[in-house]
Amino acid sequence: MKLILKKDVESLGEAGDMVKVADGYGRNYLLPQGYAELATDGALRNRDKNIARIKAKAEKLHQEAVDKSNIIQSLEVITLQAKAGENDKLFGAITTKKLSEELQERTGVDVDRRNISLDNPINRLGEYKMKVKLSSKVEVVLPINVVASEVIIEETTVVGEKAVVEAAEIVEE
Repeated sequence: MKLILKKDVESLGEAGDMVKVADGYGRNYLLPQGYAELATDGALRNRDKNIARIKAKAEKLHQEAVDKSNIIQSLEVITLQAKAGENDKLFGAITTKKLSEELQERTGVDVDRRNISLDNPINRLGEYKMKVKLSSKVEVVLPINVVASEVIIEETTVVGEKAVVEAAEIVEE
């Protein structure tokens, strides 16, 4: 099936490209989601007329993504505070939603949480890497440093053998 892409589709092409895809992929995903249209004679003529407009719009979006990436990279590192236990394990993980909110607060750049990826879940104190995908061609890698805002010591009681014997003697009396 031949289609003309209306929007950029990762691993397939950019807006305005003519692509050949499997019938099911085109019919069940690309067409209903509005990512593409059938490559009819009329659509091809329309594509030729609008190709400059499509490329200009894509360039504008790319430039906006580059500007956002420069703002985000100016942070150099994000330091977050969280409650932790004695063994450096956090009470709850730091999620991509929290990271998205933190970026919005610090830079004013709105990043969808689905465009943030982590190599490992953030559930311990330490350093992590966060990848922020701003467009199909622009990606920023930003280090995250997680420090303890307070360390909560969990109390555990160890009952020795002597204490058990003494308790048994008291109960018997």
